[in-house]
Amino acid sequence: MPESADRGSYRRIWALAWPTLVYSVLELSLGVADFVMVRGLGSEATAAVGLNRQITFLLESAALAVATGVITLVSQGVGAGNREQVEGAVRQSFRLVVLLGIPTTLVGYLASRPLLVALQASPETLAHGVPYLHIYFLGTLFLWASLVAAAVFRGTGDTLTPLKLAAAVSVLNIALNYVFVFGAGAVPAYGVAGAAIGTVAARAVGATIYLVLLVRGTSHARLRLLPWGRVDWGLVRRILRIGWPPALAAIARNGARVVYLALLGAVPLGAALHAAVGVGLQVRLVSVLPALAFQVAAATLVGQAVGAGRYDLAQSVGQRAVLLLALIMAGVVAATFLLAGPIAALFIVDAEVAALGATVLRWFAVAQFFSSLSIGTQGALTGAGDTKPIFRYTIITQWGVLLALTAVLLLGFGWTPEGALLAWVAAPVLQLALMQRLFRSGRWRTLRI
Repeated sequence: MPESADRGSYRRIWALAWPTLVYSVLELSLGVADFVMVRGLGSEATAAVGLNRQITFLLESAALAVATGVITLVSQGVGAGNREQVEGAVRQSFRLVVLLGIPTTLVGYLASRPLLVALQASPETLAHGVPYLHIYFLGTLFLWASLVAAAVFRGTGDTLTPLKLAAAVSVLNIALNYVFVFGAGAVPAYGVAGAAIGTVAARAVGATIYLVLLVRGTSHARLRLLPWGRVDWGLVRRILRIGWPPALAAIARNGARVVYLALLGAVPLGAALHAAVGVGLQVRLVSVLPALAFQVAAATLVGQAVGAGRYDLAQSVGQRAVLLLALIMAGVVAATFLLAGPIAALFIVDAEVAALGATVLRWFAVAQFFSSLSIGTQGALTGAGDTKPIFRYTIITQWGVLLALTAVLLLGFGWTPEGALLAWVAAPVLQLALMQRLFRSGRWRTLRI
């Protein structure tokens, strides 16, 4: 392929990736803003927000199952010039939002207190956390509708519209959270629950704007609200067949990390390791953002190429997306190595624990390089519609390699902390090898979505 074509491919990948990267930064900033706002309400309020994040993650993972399938079907439909497939995927995805969202709302509302009790929340934390979750679950339809609508636009190759809406909703969200948390004028102070009120209200505005845009229609997609019509169960199954494996993988990965933290707590250095790894996980939230952005870009471009029957182009653009991501992540890893000490000292006061934190950050940076490339490869597989093995690979690498190796090296041989950190690196290395082998095999060329 000519060099100019190569540059054109990289430009298209970057053009789709950077708006999603900024979008993810905005989403992350909202979580940080919640923590900052409730900090003055006491440690129980902060604990409530932290525990609630673990529960709301499951809700967002379920929505991700629909959104992932939508990106694949929409991008392939756009590539094939099949507007009927695109609009069918859009229509059925929003029906899924209603069909799955309403029972999820009811179950989540009723289970809010039992879920927090299961997480060992104190009575004071429950007093803050239960009202927050009640309000959050009442906004399920708004959250899911926004995530699915954003997936529709990205599947068509438009990542700027979700970014613009995210920017507007983020500003509104922070303003409303401040008003409802602390009170203003005739609005009383609702404390932690106010953060949920502001978030749900802002998402309701965002979801409404998304629906208006889709009902008006874009160059590739349109949502027809009336008549409701029948549910196309065949198309629904295709959406979920593509989307559930990555969603279940995300849940399994999060569960493995909980067990990993429990294993760390079983050694004499456990408290220090928890503090150091806690900082590493927070820094990871930032460093993973480029990978998530390139995952969307790869899914969209590979899906469009597959839809057009251009399998060689799909193969090359998937590999180029991962290569470009590798160059960016190399810079992120280098920066983390250089700044590991100051970053750890920023979060940890004790000098010895901060030194341990710097060591953890460097190991985590190496692991994040391989993990990010795995995430990017997952995007290419999503665009091709070959997502079924992803859940199996996650179980093997996270519950097999990560936890088993940590137990053997950390608890069996007493390699503290090197054993646990070596296991943390080994898992994504194997995950990347499995993902790349699957994509390079070309098995996805025979799939018919």
